[in-house]
This record gives sequence, structure tokens and C-alpha cells, in this order.
Amino acid sequence: MENHEQQSELLGGAGEVLSKTNNDRNVSQTLLDLQFSHSQKEGYKVATNILREMGKVAHLHKTEPVNASLAVLKSPDIPSVLVETGFISNPSEEKLLIQRSHQDKLARALATAIVQYFEDNPPEATLFANRGKAQKHKVQRGESISLIANQYGVSVDALKKANNLKSSTISVGQLLTIPASSAPNPVPVPVMANPVETETITHVVKTGDFLGKLATTYKVSVASIKKENNLKSDTLVLGQKLKITVSLKDKPLRKHKVQRGEFLSKIADQYNVSVDSIRQANQLRSDQLLVGQQLIIPNK
Repeated sequence: MENHEQQSELLGGAGEVLSKTNNDRNVSQTLLDLQFSHSQKEGYKVATNILREMGKVAHLHKTEPVNASLAVLKSPDIPSVLVETGFISNPSEEKLLIQRSHQDKLARALATAIVQYFEDNPPEATLFANRGKAQKHKVQRGESISLIANQYGVSVDALKKANNLKSSTISVGQLLTIPASSAPNPVPVPVMANPVETETITHVVKTGDFLGKLATTYKVSVASIKKENNLKSDTLVLGQKLKITVSLKDKPLRKHKVQRGEFLSKIADQYNVSVDSIRQANQLRSDQLLVGQQLIIPNK
């Protein structure tokens, strides 16, 4: 009995039929095949939506969903998709994948695609399915008209109008007509207020440099330096050029020693920063510089 209940929970309606025809292997196999075919078809719909939305924010390696022989994608009762957002073996894609702003774009694309699927294929007894239909709600203890309106995704004014209410007062047990909502509640997606900006710099190996020291200096991991430069060992060579992707806020401050004939705008152009940013970083009251003077060069 317990086994039948578990099977029914796993496979929904098909599980209930299977529990009654457990001894008929042909019927059981046919039902499973039908259930799996339906799951695959729905999964394909979701995947098509996802590809369409992802194509707006990222480079697509495939333009159509691809079947994969993975156990996680073979559930007969739940449509399943596996989303590849990029490849860490691709340096340009790897850089994007660690940026919060890009992650946010991908999350929004996925959310939009999934909501669109439910709008096109609304599950029974959900807000998606009831959109466009009036419903009934029996007021429970502790409920207010605003709470009920929010629950069904309608405005308080629309709820009052549908029930000819002169005030917002409602009574326990009162039967309210819920007007059709124009759309389901939007899916909240976390928004990163401060996306991490990165920059790839080139470091020329000097005497005394080693990977651990560079990792500490640039606030990155040894593994990330090795991976970005395809290093097979920790050995470095004098003069070797290493690419290191760093967060702008963690990028070490640069210093510049003023040479004869140099002036602020020339130095600013050399480091691709503004004159004002150099003034501010060094608290300069004028643009006059002295030969040998040390200047802090801001990152941006």
C-alpha cells in the first residue's frame, strides 16, 4: 500500500492507474511512455522559450533545444531542462559569467521564459489558469480586503466594485467575487545594485615574483591566474607576461614618477584616466608638477 502511494505521488494521475495495474507490464510501460513523451514535449516548449530570451542577452551556441541522455532529464512526471549559460573553457564567456550584471541578465531572461511558458500553458487551479475568470473567495478570520486583493493579484478598488462594497469592511464567512486579473503576479528576480566591474591587466614578472604573491597583490586566486594563462606549473620566468582579471575596486593603485617635460593631461592620456581624477587622487590644488614628484594614478 505504501509503495502504491509513493508511486502515485511520483507520477501524478498515471501513478494512480499504475498502482491498480501493477501486474500488467504492458499497460504500465505504455503509461510511462505516454507520460515521458508528454514531459519531453513540455520540456521542449520551455527550452524554446529559454533559448529565445537567452539569445537577447548572450551568444547562443545552439539555436534549437538539444536532447541529452542525462538521468536528470528523464523524469516522466516533470518537464526538465538543463540550461548552459556559457563555457568556462571560453575565456571571454568565463569573464562574463563572473560579472554580477551579466548574471542578472541571464536570471531575468530565464524568469521571463518560464513565466511565458506558464502563461501559454497554465496549470489547473493556479493564478495563470484563473486569469480572465471570476472566482469566489470565502473570507477567513484575520483577512482584510487588501490582503485578499493582493492574494489574487487585483486592486482593492476592483474587488470593491465587483462586490458593490461601499467600504473596505468585510465579515468572516462573507463570499466575495474575485474579478479576473489581467496578468499573474510578476516573478521577482534579484537585482544586483552594484555589478562587479572587472578589467584584465598585464603583469610583467619581476625578480621576487611568485604566484602566491601576485594572487595576494591582485586579490585573486592562484588557480585563476594559472587558468587564465594556461600555466601547467607554478614556475614563472623573468619578463613573462601574465594576464590577470581583477575587480576594479581591488585593482592595485599605480604610481607615476614625474619626468622632465611631463604635464597632467599627458600623464592622464598615458593611463587612460581623466585629469580631474588625478587631481582628486593626489589632492592637487593646481596643475603644476615637479620633476621627481610621485603621483597616484586612480584605476578609473
